[in-house]
Amino acid sequence: MCGLPSEDEYWERRREEWENPRAFRKKSAWDEDEPIYENGNLFLDGEIKEIEKERGYPMEELYEGDLLEIVEEQKGIMADSAEWNGNWECIEYRYRVA
Repeated sequence: MCGLPSEDEYWERRREEWENPRAFRKKSAWDEDEPIYENGNLFLDGEIKEIEKERGYPMEELYEGDLLEIVEEQKGIMADSAEWNGNWECIEYRYRVA
């Protein structure tokens, strides 16, 4: 049969692709330069009242830019995104590793 896979082989390969799409994805120039990100938490324990007084708003109402500034001041990390988690009373942030 001209070297073509049988129908069973074809569908087995398709099933493997669906289960693990990254293994079958074609590499591109973008893949090599794709940055790696990590997540972190900044727990502010006793500093919340101080920050709220300084900024003039409760933590829940601060903009993402304000939270990014707080992460940079406290951790020295330039985060890409930040969000206040009221349940854990912390700032959840995401930063680029490489």
